[in-house]
Amino acid sequence: MKGKWALASMAAIAAGVGVGVYSMRHRAPAAPPVSPAAPAALAAPQQITVTGKVRAAHVVGVGAAVPGTIDAFMADVGDEVYQGQELASVGSTGLESDRTDAAAAAQQAQTRVEGAEKTVSGAQLEASRARADAVRARADFDRANKTYERQRTLFAAGATPRLTFEKAGSEYESARQAFDVVDQAARSADQRVQDTLKELENARKMLADKSQQLDAASSAVDAGMVQAPVDGLIVGRKGEVGQSAQGSGDELFQIATNLYDLEVAIEPKPEVLRRMRPGQPALVIIPDLQGTGITGQVKAIQGNQAVIGFESSLPAIRPGMVADVRLRPE
Repeated sequence: MKGKWALASMAAIAAGVGVGVYSMRHRAPAAPPVSPAAPAALAAPQQITVTGKVRAAHVVGVGAAVPGTIDAFMADVGDEVYQGQELASVGSTGLESDRTDAAAAAQQAQTRVEGAEKTVSGAQLEASRARADAVRARADFDRANKTYERQRTLFAAGATPRLTFEKAGSEYESARQAFDVVDQAARSADQRVQDTLKELENARKMLADKSQQLDAASSAVDAGMVQAPVDGLIVGRKGEVGQSAQGSGDELFQIATNLYDLEVAIEPKPEVLRRMRPGQPALVIIPDLQGTGITGQVKAIQGNQAVIGFESSLPAIRPGMVADVRLRPE
């Protein structure tokens, strides 16, 4: 009997131990002691990359000086131009015709002047010869007159034969008639000189008038010719042939004057733009040039854009090229 109670007691103890072990294995682990929460660390600004296009920092706008339609373009975007180079013609078709007509009229007037000058020269030469003949004829007439007067006095005194007196009178009359003819020729030659000089004066006045008309027509054509005011690179052009040139204002052409002072306009997200400030450093990378990187900085904030300025020493970097701007917002 004692043996049975002993076995029963041992079984109960074993069951109790088993239940205890099972309870310990399936009991939820105790929660660690709660410690005060540490303040969260501020995240460091992340570097961002925004793509834009290279543009020149200094651009000169060029417009048409006169109203009219665009007749032709002589230059396009990407062309290097020099000061005074013709870029486009505006409404010059009719003006060019006017200039051609004016040039022809001026040439005709010039030909008339040259002809009148030759006529004057010939008339002056003829008058000079006629005056020389008149001087000689006058001298002959004076000698004949003196001889005749002397013979007449002698004849009146009976100191010379009639035949001698009559001969002297005949020579006098011949000399007088010859002088009258030559003198009249000289006077006519002088008058011709005066007439040709007047004709020359009129021809010169007409030439001056036609030349003035030609200058006006040329000025009108020149005014309709759009010329480059500076040396540089054309980075923009507006308008089409047949359209009004005035519609493009002073931006018919845009010419970059310094290809080493460049900038990139980017449009980052608003939350990024708010963390950008002028003077902030940036790196400009040109993918087309094997990722060439150039240091720059934020130049200005304009609306939803940020302008990154940089200086380039590489002629290969041109306005219009794609650029990646890498920076770290503040």
